[in-house]
Amino acid sequence: MSDAKKILVVEDDDVERELIALALERRGYQVVAAEDGVRGYEEALRLRPDLIITDIQMPAADGVHLVRRVRDTTEIAATPILVTTGFGTGNASFSLAQGATAYEPKPINPESFLATVDRLINQGTMSSVTDNDE
Repeated sequence: MSDAKKILVVEDDDVERELIALALERRGYQVVAAEDGVRGYEEALRLRPDLIITDIQMPAADGVHLVRRVRDTTEIAATPILVTTGFGTGNASFSLAQGATAYEPKPINPESFLATVDRLINQGTMSSVTDNDE
């Protein structure tokens, strides 16, 4: 399991967080969870994940705040960030403008969500060959 890609899931809804974690673990990913942006940022610094998945609307520090802090922290600034929200594309567009890498709407469609996760994880591992056109 030490070769498993690490994903940080930041979600304030307990049920949603557990469902996302379960789906990712079944896919072979190592998952660490946090319930708000403050704890999420602390875990991101500690874990140095391959991907961060964050809800936008959360107490304490929301997903946009987390995106900004990650992008401003050299050690983790390049980490892909997938934002999720049930509050429309306006929030998603704003998050993307702040530095999020991708967006998935809620309720989460498992097939689309996992395809996006796989794509973001694979982009991270293939970054050294992205300049080559085949």
